[in-house]
Amino acid sequence: MSLVPTLVQLNRPLPPLTYLAPEGLPAWVRVRVKVRNSAALGLAMGEDPRVPTVKLRPIEAVLDPFPLLPPPLRELLAFAARYYGCLEAHLLPLALPQALLPRWEAEEDGQRLSFFRESGRWASLAELGEAWHRDPGLLPTLLHRQDLRGAGFTEVRLTGRPHPPRVTPAQAKVLLALEDSGGALMESELLASAGVGTSVLATLEKRGLVERMKRMDLLGPRREAGVDRTVVLSGEQREALEGVGLGAFGVHLLQGVTGSGKTEVYLALAERVLAAGKRVLWLVPEIGLTPRLLDRLEARFPGRVAVGHAGLNAGEKHGDVVRLLGNDADLFVGVRNAVLAPLRDVGLVVVDEEHEGSYKSEEHPRIHARDLAVKRAQLEDCPVVLGSATPSLESWHAAQTGRYKLLRLRERPAGVTLPKVEIVDLREAYRLARRKVILAPTLMQALTDTLARGEQSLLLLNRRGYENFWMCRACGKALGCPHCAISLTYHRGDFRLRCHLCGFEAVPPEACPDCGAEHLRGVGEGTEQVEEYLAGLFPAARILRLDRDTTRRRGSLEAGLLAAEQGQVDILVGTQMLAKGHTFPKLTLVGVLNADQGLKVADFRAAERTFQLLTQVAGRAGRADLPGRVILQTYSPDHPAITFALAQDFEGFAAAELPYREGLGYPPFTALSLYRAEAETAQAAREALDQFRQRLSIPGLRVLGPLEAPVPRVRDRWRLHLLLKGGRGALGEVLRRHPLPPAGPVSLDRDPVQFG
Repeated sequence: MSLVPTLVQLNRPLPPLTYLAPEGLPAWVRVRVKVRNSAALGLAMGEDPRVPTVKLRPIEAVLDPFPLLPPPLRELLAFAARYYGCLEAHLLPLALPQALLPRWEAEEDGQRLSFFRESGRWASLAELGEAWHRDPGLLPTLLHRQDLRGAGFTEVRLTGRPHPPRVTPAQAKVLLALEDSGGALMESELLASAGVGTSVLATLEKRGLVERMKRMDLLGPRREAGVDRTVVLSGEQREALEGVGLGAFGVHLLQGVTGSGKTEVYLALAERVLAAGKRVLWLVPEIGLTPRLLDRLEARFPGRVAVGHAGLNAGEKHGDVVRLLGNDADLFVGVRNAVLAPLRDVGLVVVDEEHEGSYKSEEHPRIHARDLAVKRAQLEDCPVVLGSATPSLESWHAAQTGRYKLLRLRERPAGVTLPKVEIVDLREAYRLARRKVILAPTLMQALTDTLARGEQSLLLLNRRGYENFWMCRACGKALGCPHCAISLTYHRGDFRLRCHLCGFEAVPPEACPDCGAEHLRGVGEGTEQVEEYLAGLFPAARILRLDRDTTRRRGSLEAGLLAAEQGQVDILVGTQMLAKGHTFPKLTLVGVLNADQGLKVADFRAAERTFQLLTQVAGRAGRADLPGRVILQTYSPDHPAITFALAQDFEGFAAAELPYREGLGYPPFTALSLYRAEAETAQAAREALDQFRQRLSIPGLRVLGPLEAPVPRVRDRWRLHLLLKGGRGALGEVLRRHPLPPAGPVSLDRDPVQFG
């Protein structure tokens, strides 16, 4: 078998490397290679046309008999790699778990895949791969595991070896049961039908008559289906449903007030797509939104749903990806990385709460799942529905200019009205009380009345911990993180000062480290302090705090949300994780303790995010039969983000905000690329960006910086930014002309969402 130079990409900060690989090896198969002295998983990308000038290492093994990803998904990864300035190998783990390895001993028409490998018949394997993508039943054991450890179900199969002349009666029962079932049965089912013990199977396996393998593709049905609630769609919902043209690519923006029934439109669309033999990719922004949605999906489509998010263990992720590759799941619901799920024959892509910033990755590779969902729908030639009560201004502008089709839901279901929203001016509350107040009298009375009626309240404060920072009243200095340029937050329950960026923590000192004075005092309040304050005011109330500190353990967020839905909580206190997508039938009061907190950030999207958060959290109130009330406490009652949220007027806010964006040259009227530099010193980071800037000579490009990042030092590394404004073509040309070296001091964030 001849070997030829082949390009291999690694999921490491390295450029593609050249190895010797079998001639004819197709692109997009995974290989095992040696990098220096360690083994690594690589992605073969075809022959290297360059003449090697050094002695090349051969690859150690070919892991995939053919590309496992469906062709449209390979195209999507190639597009994302070009657009975001990374390698396909950097994106591959988001689509395929590294531990998912095919079995070379799997058979097709009596021939093992390893026979094709040893004889160098890679073209035959590629043809077999194309056929397998059309019908995974051609290789039923391709993705089973010989290793019987871990989660999954054990399957017993006949090996095809001739039976020996003498077997025991118990062994004969097993062999006959397998033959009657077509040669394979689940182990538990086989033992029950044959009436034998596991020792009989062990003997048959030792004699080579049967083999046992781990089936991972049955993990999905572990969820129990509930009762499907039949909902009669309203006129607006039916109009939105009919407005989505199935069978062809199109981008649809479904803008509907909170509680207007967008999910019912998604479900009706999914039902039509599944009935046509296609599959559905459904994205949600956070893990907290998946449990209740999964209950509804399993009730509507029992046994046909798979799920993917960071809260799953490795076995669960592995199992559900195997279900997708085996065409055993017709609807895949997941968070950001699910946009790259290996789902075939996609007929509909849904992006719920499309405005959410969590769809944008803040780690390499910095993909945006919403944007890739649109591209994937284009490659699959199917519709994509972007849904939100408060769409991103980029999507809204695209709908206004005709690039997206706008669908509207203006009303909640019959009998359910929008909550009454009112503003409390904290400046006036401070003047009357002569001190800072956590709960103004209006909100305090509303809480008391709500508790007396046996209804639920929700208080939002997007800041965890007990106090925001500790300050010395003698010298005025705040206690800061020694590794980051931010102050430490006090967590009273753990008696720790903690950095929310790097995780550094320390016991609070008795005296100021700078001047030695014993006048340290906490400033500001977080969710932990609010919880304690409420417990003192309402000792009989059942109070539940949900933030990142209280939901670290797996399942704790879901358990808390379920308890609230079932009416086991009187007052919910939490951060923005409570603001979206949840339905609490008894919740009638929502209080936002500091509505203008997000307006103090140096970010052109600050007003947009504040309006979205306030509108979304207001939508939690009064979603059932009970009327809702929302109270916004603010020091900026006249800010447009506050006043338009008060009126629940998205169109008014967009009309006021878009001219400001256009005048300053921000999205959606221009595109952005953020080049970040990190170094041990600020000077080194600045020099790296200066050198990069000097090479830029592309017309239509505006360059800002280098400037210090809003948080200039994180984990002892100094950070500076260079912001490029221009058309997508110009920014793409910068990337093509000036590719960044791997592991260099400068990294790219295309279409940035966070600037901190």
